[in-house]
Amino acid sequence: MKKMRKRTLAKWTVIAVIAAAGLWLNAKYLNLSPAHIREGVLSFGIFAPLIYIGLLMIRPFLLLPASVFAVSGGLAFGPLFGSLYSFIGAAGGAFLSFALAYRLGGYFQHMPLKLDSLRTLLRKNGFFCILLLRLAPIHFDAVSYAAGVSKVKPLSFALATAAGIIPGTIILNVLGSSLLTGDILAIAVTAAIYLIFITVPLLFRKKVQALLD
Repeated sequence: MKKMRKRTLAKWTVIAVIAAAGLWLNAKYLNLSPAHIREGVLSFGIFAPLIYIGLLMIRPFLLLPASVFAVSGGLAFGPLFGSLYSFIGAAGGAFLSFALAYRLGGYFQHMPLKLDSLRTLLRKNGFFCILLLRLAPIHFDAVSYAAGVSKVKPLSFALATAAGIIPGTIILNVLGSSLLTGDILAIAVTAAIYLIFITVPLLFRKKVQALLD
């Protein structure tokens, strides 16, 4: 038992070190911006949409910011196709992250009381909780990993994620497209709509608190 615990600790220590190194590398050398991503993706010509979708699907494992990629979709492909490609890539990446965490969830059988309560909540009310978390301005990948570790039903996770990311995906892509055209009014309206959407989870705060209690 002790050897197993040591091995598990060693594995997660290595993962933590790799993650920290990845974050440092991204901040120090990559420092990607929507404009850089747009330029790189479009350099692939007719394969640009596939490259963009592929990058979004592996993005969670590269520790790259989701919002930057979403905005770059609007810059590269316009609000319509940018939103479509972003949705496909983001949903695919979220499910891959979820699947990985689901697979490794057995390493987290013993958790602190609050985290264990959260895991129980996600198991019982997976669709509702994931939907609210996707609408809220919460770290995109953290939601996927938390749902996987908590063993949320895959179908509930997939449906809630698909429904929950639509508003933000469209808004960020419209914002990206507006930045390209320099339309100040469109940028202001898009930002206002986005603020409205991210306040939706606050309307359900009491219900979520009741579930936690």
